[in-house]
Amino acid sequence: MTHTTTSKAAGHTMLQAFKRTARKTALALAMTGLILSGGAALKPAQAQYCIGDMPNTVQTQLIITAINTHTTMSFQEHQMWMVTTYFYDYILPAMQMMAEQLSAVAMQQMQIIGTFMDAKHQLETQRLYQQLAAQAHKDYHPSEDLCTFGTTMRSLAGSDRNASLTALALAQHSLDRQLLNANSNASEGAKEDMEGRVAQFRRVYCDPNDNNRGLGSVCQGGAQARRNKDIDYTRTVANPLTLNINFADGNMTPDEEDLLALSKNLFSHNVFEQPIAEAKLRDNETNQQAYLDLRSIVAKRSVAENSFQAIAAMKSNGVSDAAETRQYLAAVLEELGVPQADALEMIGENPSYYAQMEILTKTLLQRPQFFVDLYDKPANVARKGVALQALALMQDRDTFKSTLRSESMLSLILELQVMKAQEATQNEINRLKEK
Repeated sequence: MTHTTTSKAAGHTMLQAFKRTARKTALALAMTGLILSGGAALKPAQAQYCIGDMPNTVQTQLIITAINTHTTMSFQEHQMWMVTTYFYDYILPAMQMMAEQLSAVAMQQMQIIGTFMDAKHQLETQRLYQQLAAQAHKDYHPSEDLCTFGTTMRSLAGSDRNASLTALALAQHSLDRQLLNANSNASEGAKEDMEGRVAQFRRVYCDPNDNNRGLGSVCQGGAQARRNKDIDYTRTVANPLTLNINFADGNMTPDEEDLLALSKNLFSHNVFEQPIAEAKLRDNETNQQAYLDLRSIVAKRSVAENSFQAIAAMKSNGVSDAAETRQYLAAVLEELGVPQADALEMIGENPSYYAQMEILTKTLLQRPQFFVDLYDKPANVARKGVALQALALMQDRDTFKSTLRSESMLSLILELQVMKAQEATQNEINRLKEK
């Protein structure tokens, strides 16, 4: 409807312009016809008189009027034909169809251009999705070396907690022995403690070759692998990665027995002679002061023994999940050329916190494959960096705990030196008072 109205308006405008042009053209043609008509009257074959020589002026005016009327009517007929027949029947429909065709083609061209633009955006979007999918597939495809970190450290936190509980158990056992606690080997004093330890030595740790082979009649035939383990710190604690220690199961294993025997020879070798009677403690201030001094000595010994207990606890059995991690830890040693049987024996049946940290923070990084696997996707290299940072934090925490134990030892040594100086000063004051 809008298109038709626009076409009619355009046609009307064109008609008005055409009419103005037709009028000017008709006037020019009338002047030309008048001149030609006057000239024809002067021809000798058709007229005997010139217009100026004609005797009858009325006749002349009639001729002129007839000519003008004929010319006017001819031009009007031509104008009507030009407008009604030629323009309206042929020109205007053709121009309308041409305008419609041009509009349709223009719209079709715009539609084609829009289609091209839609296709461009669609292809760009598909390409972006494909790039993101490829990047995600690349970033979220972990490497085998990264999985090695995950499988070898999955039971590390539980084993660390188990080590803390083992350290508490060792500390409690030492206090029970020094305080002559009931149900302990030293409950009746130094004599009973020594007898029990000598019997254990003869039965388990005695080596007939010691004392220039003078212990042949003393030893009762212990296993050769356990000889002198009650005094050999290297074989008992330092060398093994895992000790079969678990005080929660109620069973005494050889490693537990060896560790306890070594601790008795290293710390508090001599316990107090005998328990102090209850009556002597209740009413005697001197005995009370002596008993407090006894507890002070036990406290100082516990500080000295704490480092030994912490090291032994870190090498105690890990949690139950550690047994499942054992094969992966052994595989790391096998890559370095250690036979499988030896690798499993080194790690232990239930790898300790110490064994797992030894593999993760040292042995795992010594493999040539570790450096080869660094030529990996940037995302995997970043993940390995984060895993190494986590292990470094755990090492820093262990170092911090060791530093705290060292500070406690230094504080204890300083306190002992202060006590000696204080005692010397107090003795000097007492000597001056006596004078």
